[in-house]
Amino acid sequence: MYLSPFFVDILEGMSKEQDKHNKLILSQFSKQAVPFSKKVPAHANQAAFNLIIRTAGINKRDTVLDVACGPGMLSAALAQKARQVTGIDLVPKMLRQARELQRDKKLSNMDWVKGDVARLPFAKASFSAVVTRFSFHHFLKPSIVLQEMVKVATPHGKVVVVDMFTKSQAHSRLLNLLEKLRDDSHVKALSLPELQDMMRRRGLRHLKTRFYRLQIELEKQISASFPKPGDADKIRQLVKDDKKGLASVRRKNTFYLVYPIAIIVGEKD
Repeated sequence: MYLSPFFVDILEGMSKEQDKHNKLILSQFSKQAVPFSKKVPAHANQAAFNLIIRTAGINKRDTVLDVACGPGMLSAALAQKARQVTGIDLVPKMLRQARELQRDKKLSNMDWVKGDVARLPFAKASFSAVVTRFSFHHFLKPSIVLQEMVKVATPHGKVVVVDMFTKSQAHSRLLNLLEKLRDDSHVKALSLPELQDMMRRRGLRHLKTRFYRLQIELEKQISASFPKPGDADKIRQLVKDDKKGLASVRRKNTFYLVYPIAIIVGEKD
């Protein structure tokens, strides 16, 4: 197929932008691998895992792909319900934590793949369920990742997106600013309609949505992150100035970041 030089330049530019962003993710999450696993227990909330598993209807017949699996916490929870779970992530240090967790939990029905989730290295219709958690806000083109997820799902398979979402323009401005200051690999938290519409446009049907709220102590979240010099103080000031409680709460003398989380499950045709 012939492509004009104009479109070749666009594609090359997109590829370079993606490669640059992947390097940023590698840098950030190589540093965050251990703190993400050990310092923020809210990431390993069993009640949240149970809600994801119930909403998605994961059972012993399922072969599951966990996209951008990180240190494997959701993968391990899924493996206790599914027949087989594969986790894929770009960051070797995250996969090292995932393998350690698998050993600790003595789970034999898991394997791990290092790879770019924008180009999933699996055949079409390989998995009966494809999930991703807390990842879409890090993707330059989440619709491309979703397209890949749909591609590797079996017909009538489940595609599951779990991520933070924004509730208003003011909430979006504050949440995205806080997250970008905390972790410069953050791209954009989307609104619930944006997430749902993206899934519908990729041909997913019978969408089912459930919600929960993630609260993380501000200082623990900062200590598990690697903001640029001076940005931690900017985060603290933004939280103190958040009088309407758009993205934070204060209990006694302790501030907590608050993330509304959506679990969206769609079925592939």
